Formats: sequence, structure tokens, C-alpha cells
Amino acid sequence: MELTIEEVADATNGIIYGERDVIITGVSIDTRTLQNGDLFIPLVAERDGHAFVTEALEKNANAYLFSHGEPQHTSVKVEDTLKALQVIAKISRKKITGEVIAITGSVGKTTTKDIAASILSSTNSIVVSKLSHNNEIGVPLTLLGCNEKVKHVVLEMGARGPGQIKELCEIASPTIGVVTKVSAAHTEIFKDEEEIALTKGELIESLPPSGTAILNYDDKRVRAMSSRTKADVLTFGFANAVISAANVVVNENFCCSFRLSTPWGESDVTLNIPGRHNIHNALAAVSIGLALGIEQNQLVRSLSEIKMSPLRMDINHLEDGTIVINDSYNANPASMNAAIDTLMTSSRKNKTAVLGIMAELGERSIQEHLALGKKLEESGINVISIGIKEYGGLLVPTLDDALDALYRNNLTGEDSIVLIKGSRVTGLEQLFYDLEKRATK
Repeated sequence: MELTIEEVADATNGIIYGERDVIITGVSIDTRTLQNGDLFIPLVAERDGHAFVTEALEKNANAYLFSHGEPQHTSVKVEDTLKALQVIAKISRKKITGEVIAITGSVGKTTTKDIAASILSSTNSIVVSKLSHNNEIGVPLTLLGCNEKVKHVVLEMGARGPGQIKELCEIASPTIGVVTKVSAAHTEIFKDEEEIALTKGELIESLPPSGTAILNYDDKRVRAMSSRTKADVLTFGFANAVISAANVVVNENFCCSFRLSTPWGESDVTLNIPGRHNIHNALAAVSIGLALGIEQNQLVRSLSEIKMSPLRMDINHLEDGTIVINDSYNANPASMNAAIDTLMTSSRKNKTAVLGIMAELGERSIQEHLALGKKLEESGINVISIGIKEYGGLLVPTLDDALDALYRNNLTGEDSIVLIKGSRVTGLEQLFYDLEKRATK
């Protein structure tokens, strides 16, 4: 991305101070990652980014935006720096010659994005959003990370309230939209699943008639979104979908093989990532590839070499023989059920789930935790719950207590498998690191 300071000022209705012939070669909102030639954009959040303007200039930012204070060096005064970031991102979006692919859903967004990145990486002309850069800041930054060589962009879009997907689409103008699933998530913000579906479907409504909507046929709320677009529709799922999977076999590492059927033919697929639920995510990614005109055989080969973001269904064989499923990145009822279903397929005798809170469920929190507790009780899985009595099992207050409980109750070793899962606020990934360290003693 390369812009002149005058282009920035014109787009943002800003006032230029200092030199007017400055070229911007990148954008940064964080002085720790700022590169020479960047435009520094100080955002006002928990901390006011304007406090770091001097540091940004010392690190060779070519210019900066500001909404208050006195100008230094080359700068542009704007009314709101976040809105300015989003407006500048629209300029970058217009320079993308290929498809902008947006992925949303209650679960599976990041995994689908990771799979799509793996199967599209051979084109050498894509940019994929980093980690979970899926909000009003991350989406613009991803677009601004594109240079003139980029052809396609894969974006993840999250929503923490009605209307937010629509706002992101106004910035990104996606041409291919994927909806993975609608389920209870962020229910402290959304009234119910119907409101979640209404919000996720804003992506499908934003697509141009020449675009493609890729929808999970097995989710009735997602399937119904086909009536909300004039774009072409591709569905994926286990039955009656355009892109479908059948004859599923799960191996000892919880990875699945299946028969893929599409309008372009049939293929045998072997995934290298665990969990039956990831078949849906793989089908969604394959649908993206097919919509881009990539040959099915090439996509199938790539599905055996997927590279995932960390802390998502990460299978680890510890030195003491314990298998640990580290799925500690986040949790909601749908993803928690999927992880437990995967744990239940293990042939190991000692199956243990170490679980933290499913956050942001609002009034439904107790109900959803109790429902999961009932499932766990019926499954026969050992449960160690960190501060959540509704799960049942052994209730402990801290991660250290959970670690001690695993060893005190002989739940580690050659015949043991442990699932670690909870919302980010729990910080459960530290339990995995502690387990790994202890297993080497």
C-alpha cells in the first residue's frame, strides 16, 4: 500500500500540517511494530495513542494523524482517528484486483480462514487477516497491509452487536461471503440466535450480484440466508449440499477422512487437523477455492497440509505419554460441544476435560454451563472445572490447582488424554505449558 499524504487528507477531510509531498508506505497503530515510512494512526481507546506520537516520529514514521493536540512534523488533523483509519482502508480496498473473501459465523471463522489460507497459498497473491483481526480495527489494518502484488484477500469478520458486520462490509466490500454457523455466542449482547443470524447475514446481504455466498446447509438459520442475496449461492454440508462430505472415518489422532462430492467431481480427502466439526470448516474453505477457479485436485492435496493458528484443537503428545488437546483459544457452547465430542472418540481409558468459563453469555450463562455439565456427566468424562460449579466434576479455584488435580488423581500418562478449553479470560493455555514442563521431569 502506497499513498501520498494529500490522498490521505482528501479521503479523511483532514488538514495537512508540514510537508505535502510525503509518501506513505504503510500504516501502524502501534509503535512497537511501526516500520520506516509508516503513517502512524493514534487510536483513542483504553489508552490514548496520541501519547505515542513522539515515539512514532523517533522511529521514522513518515507522518501521523491526530484529532487533538498540537501538530508536529508532517501530520493530518482529522475529526476521529478510528474513522480515518477505516476511510483510508477503503482506498486500499479499491486497489485490490481480485476477490475479497469475508468469513463470519459464531464458530469456525478462524479455522476456516486458516484452511483457506493453506489451500490458497500456492497462488502467492493473497493476504489473510492475522490471528483474529476481525473487528473495526483489524479489518482495515488487513486491507492496508495489501500491496500492488496482492490479488485476493481473506478476511475474518466478528460481531459484538447488531449492525457491526454491515459496518465492516461497508469498509471491505466483500465479493465472496462465507457463513460457518449460527449458535449461542456473545448472548450478553445478542438477544438470541435469531438476532445473531440476522447480524451474520448482513455479510450475505452486502454481496454484489456477481459475488458468491457460501453457506452451511446443515445449519437451518445459515441455509435460510440464501434468500437475502442476489449473488450466486454455494452450500456445503453432510447431505443435500452442493459441496458435501460422506463416508467419514476418524483415525487415532482424531483427524478425519471423507469422500468429497462437488459439481467438479469426487475426491478422497484426509485432513491433518483433528475433529469431525472441522469437516464443515474444510468444506467451506474448499468452496472458496472452487469459487476462485482452483482445481479440485489441488485443493484436496492442500487439505492434508493445513497450518492452523495456535491454541485451536492442537494435539500434543507429552513425554510422559499423555495426549493433550489444547483448544484454549476461546469457548462458546458450540465449540465446547465439538471439542468434547472429539475427546469422546478417543480410545484412551482416562478422558479428562479441564474447563474454564464460557464468557459473554449474559443471562444464558448458567443455563448453557448446566447443559454442558449434563452432557459431561452422561459422557463419563472426568471433569476438572476452574471456578464453574455448573460443569460438575471436581471444582478448583486456579490453574495450579487444576494441574495438581490431574496428577493427584492419576489422570496423566500413557492411557490418558486431557482436553483444555475455556474462554480467553481464563488464560488456560498456561495450564498446557505447565503440563508440558512437568511431563519432562
